Amino acid sequence: PTNEPSKQPTPKPSKKPTSEPSKQPTPGPSNAPSKKPTLRPTPNPVTDSPTPYEPFFFGDDFDTYKDLGIEVSRGLSVKLIAQTGKPVQYANGGESRLDYHAKSDGAGIIPMNPNNPLEDGYVYVVNSERYDAEGGVYGIYFDKDGNVADYKVLLTDTTDNCGGGLTPWNTWVSCEEYEDGQCWQVDPVSGDAQKTKLGGNGGRYESVAVDNTNTMNPVFFTTEDDEEGAMRRFVANGNGWDALHSDGDESFLRIIDDNKYEWTTDEDAARESAAQYYRNSEGVQHHEGKLYFMAKKDLKLLILDLENMTYEMERTGKKFYGEGSFGNQPDQ
Repeated sequence: PTNEPSKQPTPKPSKKPTSEPSKQPTPGPSNAPSKKPTLRPTPNPVTDSPTPYEPFFFGDDFDTYKDLGIEVSRGLSVKLIAQTGKPVQYANGGESRLDYHAKSDGAGIIPMNPNNPLEDGYVYVVNSERYDAEGGVYGIYFDKDGNVADYKVLLTDTTDNCGGGLTPWNTWVSCEEYEDGQCWQVDPVSGDAQKTKLGGNGGRYESVAVDNTNTMNPVFFTTEDDEEGAMRRFVANGNGWDALHSDGDESFLRIIDDNKYEWTTDEDAARESAAQYYRNSEGVQHHEGKLYFMAKKDLKLLILDLENMTYEMERTGKKFYGEGSFGNQPDQ
């Protein structure tokens, strides 16, 4: 049995932008990447948008871009910047040596200069979910004005790179979604890439979230897209690149009853719990002491209170901000 979801919709958030953009131009991006990722979290979290933004929510007002075959919420605009099988066109008139990769999937934005993300541009880091060691991670590099400046391959010889997540020290974790998959840390500034401790002995990994409340012991949560895919919890020893490549404390999510859970070292017990309560977990996000993740097979959103060790559950059909639903396929 599960908790009944609230029948009251969550209040619609304000559409007012969070801040006014700066009117002062900033210098272009540096051509020299750093030699090593930062070892301490930066004052500007990696989730900061390179420019102020206004949120848009699913609704009835759409604009159709017929040439691209997509619809977007009214007020947004769309620009084609890359297409599979073709070189990426640069703003300076050049183009990439590589053709843009196939089967794009999970992605994130990482600033080139995290201490002042508006100055040196940013990278769109994106997975390729190709099979048989033909997957990987790629980066489209933008200047401060949003112009495409470069396109690079960052990780190769991996398989079914599906989702992933950003770290507090401005790197990307890419998850392989097949039976022997692993989770790889990628730094688009230095170009480094390395297998992490998050994947253990391997699995069909989907996405990663991090609780960086204790900066010297960040906690990583990894979902597995399998009917018995237990949520993995990894408490790192230290902060920075090496934290994901050194030993830490590993445990797994086990639901105890209708509203309580525990982290257990018994992986088999956690897998039994996953099969009963949260089959095929996918997207995951940490926010203000709670962990949100999707259970695709059961069409559920689970919300873990990390302090009180209790959880809530919402099902398909629950209205978010008064509009929309899971649409029969919760994913990211």
